[in-house]
Amino acid sequence: MVPTRDAYGRSGHARPRVRLTRLAGVSTRSAVEAAWRLAESSAVGALLAVAPAGEAALLGAFQEPGRSGAREEVRGPCGGRSAFAGEGVVLWWALVAEPSEWGIEAGLSGPRCLNRLVRGALAGLTQIGVRPSYPGRDFVAAAGRRVAQLSLGRGAGGGLLFQAVVAATRPFATAEPAPEYPGLPALPPAGALGIEPQAVCSALSAGFAEQFALELAPAEPSADELRALAATPLPALDDPELAGLRAGGFVATPIGRLAAHVALRDDGSLDRVRLRGDWIAAREPLRALERSLAGRRADDPALRELCARWLAAPESGVVGLTDPGALVEALERSARAAR
Repeated sequence: MVPTRDAYGRSGHARPRVRLTRLAGVSTRSAVEAAWRLAESSAVGALLAVAPAGEAALLGAFQEPGRSGAREEVRGPCGGRSAFAGEGVVLWWALVAEPSEWGIEAGLSGPRCLNRLVRGALAGLTQIGVRPSYPGRDFVAAAGRRVAQLSLGRGAGGGLLFQAVVAATRPFATAEPAPEYPGLPALPPAGALGIEPQAVCSALSAGFAEQFALELAPAEPSADELRALAATPLPALDDPELAGLRAGGFVATPIGRLAAHVALRDDGSLDRVRLRGDWIAAREPLRALERSLAGRRADDPALRELCARWLAAPESGVVGLTDPGALVEALERSARAAR
């Protein structure tokens, strides 16, 4: 007998059971601690919806401190641009431990994964009367304004981590300048939905359940889990890995900017490399690229091919960085600055 399959290609029509945790009135720091814990516990799928309190900004995983202009910044588990992440917005994370269970086929690039996962947010917002659209890049628009900022990462076990900062009753924009990239239109202005955060949390939960045929298991965090969150160390804003490295300025990318931080060996070849900026990528493949650059000269023609392979590899999860030439230019600038 041939097993039946549902519209998502899953046999037996079994709905993935996904834990849904909702937090309200917690600090942005506590919310991001919960997101980091979620990324590290990648055995099962999970959804995390937070309506935070206070005034803070969420930094992308590879951004330099101060990028948001906010008094308090917290570094998140996903790359991308900074966003206001305090009272009036919703912070949403979806951990997809087994993408096939969500109907997400293997081998998708970062932009295509983002395209698949944002459909849950679009479905939820549509249910509460919003007419959202996803024009690509890293945001959702409605009525000509940006109402959600998106990012993507990888869990500790390789699962996908989707992040959205949704402007419920106030915009998520920070003081970070809008990207300027040849050939791309300017970003729409930032706006807000005018819908209470708790209603937005409910809508996103329903939208993801509908879009990916999930069985939601609402669960309050236990006392032990809350203690574990409080003990979760967040990454330092001042990146210790950049100590002793030189950067030669920024290169424009479609969603922001890129910098290479380097140290050179006595023969002028690259010794250590760290790539930082506003783009989105999975951490471990990025580290592998940085290691592969060691021992090569910044003007080595092979660098372009190395960078092109990293950009094209599905596991790299790169969004907002498309041209290997930008990586090479950043490396060459920084190598000149380090000489």
